Amino acid sequence: MDLTSLNSTDNRKTIEALVDKALNFTKETLKPDIESMASNHSCEIYNYFTTSTLTPQTVCVSSVRVADAIQRINSQNDHIDIASVAGGFPMGQVPLSCRITEVEYAISQGAAEIDIVIDRGLANIGDFKRLYHDLRSIKSVCVNGDVTLKTILSVTELDSYHTVYKVAMTAMMAGSDFIKTSTGKEAENATLSHGVIMCQAIKKYHDITGYQVGIKPAGGIKFNEQALSWLVLVKNQLGTDWLKASLFRIGASSLLEDVVKRLSAVLKKLQTNY
Repeated sequence: MDLTSLNSTDNRKTIEALVDKALNFTKETLKPDIESMASNHSCEIYNYFTTSTLTPQTVCVSSVRVADAIQRINSQNDHIDIASVAGGFPMGQVPLSCRITEVEYAISQGAAEIDIVIDRGLANIGDFKRLYHDLRSIKSVCVNGDVTLKTILSVTELDSYHTVYKVAMTAMMAGSDFIKTSTGKEAENATLSHGVIMCQAIKKYHDITGYQVGIKPAGGIKFNEQALSWLVLVKNQLGTDWLKASLFRIGASSLLEDVVKRLSAVLKKLQTNY
């Protein structure tokens, strides 16, 4: 999970709270449930939670909030990667030089991953050559900084499934490490049908090149059942090799609360059974 906050009202305090939530949800939110199992050290799940630290893969924020996130992490003497949306998010219709400048800025502030969004106008008129050029130019900045590049397709704003497939292929050919469904700001969220098209493109690209490109659904994924639907889709379409954080992420702002609630329920049930 990439725990995300991309609100116009974000500030230093809200980002600090987001980082704290990412770093501490196991030992703070689940602490009462874990401690109540302390008398049963033979319980495997108890041992797992007391010896493991569960955190989201990244905290994802806007470029101007990266420094706030990094400072908070450093003050906690802890670590989690920071991802940043950049490059004219969420519209993508900004001069290329400006998009590159923002990506460079986010990386200079400490972003380990960059989420950019394509210019859907180029995609819908079929100008894939220009789209490739833009994405390749941004990829070159990420290569120099050894930064993961995730490219948002905004699939529900593309004019057909065929265009979704071609955009996915273009993004991967340009060097994207992940293709991502949505900005989360679209009028409609991506569907599992869009996910199937993206997975088919990823599989074809892998068959041709041998490179594994990740997939990141985002936007409107708030509950455990939704996350599991995407997990099952990725497993069925791409196989178990993709079921790891380096190839499969979910961009979410509120999913974590539901996951914690489910984990808490599991722990309570185990207390009863053991």
